[in-house]
Amino acid sequence: MKITIVQGAFIPVPPILGGAVEKIYYKLGQEFVSLGHEVTHISRSYPSFENEETINGVSHIRVKGFATPKSLIVLKFYDLIYTLRTLKHIDSDIVVSNTFWLPIFFRNKRKGKVYVSVERRPKWQMKLYSNASRFRACSPMIFDLVKEKLKPKDHDKISYIPNPVPFQLKDFKTEKNNSILFVGRLDKEKGVHVLIDAFNSIPEHIAQNWTLNIVGPWDPAEGGGGEAYYESLKSKKGNVNFIGSVYDQDALSKFYFESKIFCYPIQDGTGDAGPVAPREAMSYGCATVLSNHDCFNEYALDDVNCLRFNQSNSNQVQELSQQLTRLMTDTELREKISLNGRKVFDDFSTVKIAKMFIEDFQSILNG
Repeated sequence: MKITIVQGAFIPVPPILGGAVEKIYYKLGQEFVSLGHEVTHISRSYPSFENEETINGVSHIRVKGFATPKSLIVLKFYDLIYTLRTLKHIDSDIVVSNTFWLPIFFRNKRKGKVYVSVERRPKWQMKLYSNASRFRACSPMIFDLVKEKLKPKDHDKISYIPNPVPFQLKDFKTEKNNSILFVGRLDKEKGVHVLIDAFNSIPEHIAQNWTLNIVGPWDPAEGGGGEAYYESLKSKKGNVNFIGSVYDQDALSKFYFESKIFCYPIQDGTGDAGPVAPREAMSYGCATVLSNHDCFNEYALDDVNCLRFNQSNSNQVQELSQQLTRLMTDTELREKISLNGRKVFDDFSTVKIAKMFIEDFQSILNG
């Protein structure tokens, strides 16, 4: 079949400026090709990329987009302009997109059936997507939320396919060190401030030989929470390293490979739907600590392949500190969590998830 993937207006593909969804579909597109399908991937143009090229069998078309603005209204306007520019390039069987406007303006089913990939908490816009043939939820939590937004007659349009771990494991020939890792946008909804406070509250005789590494952007143009939030994080001090953005997959994977512990303390109210970073970390054997947010429930088993804490509790800093301390001081527990976490890679491999997508695409065409 012919498959077109349409990404948003702000992040180029390959995802050299980050973007978890872009990284996922960059890998999935190549896997679709390996399964015998024709794939076109439309994304934002970028000075260092050709406007048209083929990468590992995937035809890439790049359309003029924009740098991410601070204003949400401006962002939606830019995304509208970009989406209208992409429409003339679409002629396929299936059109996959997580952009806001495409399911509204692309209405020619002879040039592709719209496959809405829901990667964040759905809002009122779901009601505008009457033309969509499928709503693919990236987690069971999102499946239930999409169901709430749609009329009962459209419930059969919803499917659940998890996000994959979008890389192959590598051996970097180094030992794991006494480091705790966070990878993600530096934003309040990610709970980075909670993590630093929890780390700094660990008794000094335990924490003195450990380092907390924070990898990710603070700049709003890259999805971060802004300079004021970043400065507030730095003011907390402690043995904390702010690495900045790391978009090269091998360089990022090396952080996972070398870290003993990974923490992803997202907060209530976050838009996270199916975060990839925890699964990447678990795949590389990081003993992982997660909040109790529902988006992790499809794979996170407390005291089995991760530890969890209650982000809704007023004492969440103390709870998180206790869970980190358990992993820092109990080698047997840490190794058990690490070993069980590694199984996530097989459960969410790109090969396995790509086949689930193809089956879902085919069911639409057969229907």
